[in-house]
Amino acid sequence: MRYISRLQALVVAAALLACSSVLAESLNAKNIRPSGLTADQAKQVLLVVLKHQHYKMSNPDMWIDGPWQGEEKGTLFRAGYYDFGLVFNNPKGAASNVLGHFAVNILTGDVWETESCERFSSATLSGIQKRISVQTGKKLANEEVARSEIGCE
Repeated sequence: MRYISRLQALVVAAALLACSSVLAESLNAKNIRPSGLTADQAKQVLLVVLKHQHYKMSNPDMWIDGPWQGEEKGTLFRAGYYDFGLVFNNPKGAASNVLGHFAVNILTGDVWETESCERFSSATLSGIQKRISVQTGKKLANEEVARSEIGCE
């Protein structure tokens, strides 16, 4: 019985790694402009993070809202970032729940949960961020600078 549970854990871990790798590969570095990520590319980066955080994005009741717009037409909610919300539509209730607010840096792929001021990191995300940085010429900001940009001072 113990052997089966270890095997199941390995299969699940391999599946998660494969999904993250497929998403990471779909963000082709050649398609990243020197001016940074498109909204769709930023959403792909966020999906890698959400899957790493064990959100079941295959659930049809869960979706990513955004990117959010600024007050002026054609502007971003937060300069230099695409902001998104993770929403869960509770099928048993009449309400949708926002599970998190996220920001993805356009030039670096830096990803933050903006309510808790949590900066995400993983091996897969780091690889994606390196590919983005090569195309844009920008590196991840240090913790203090990045916190200030996000409004987490």
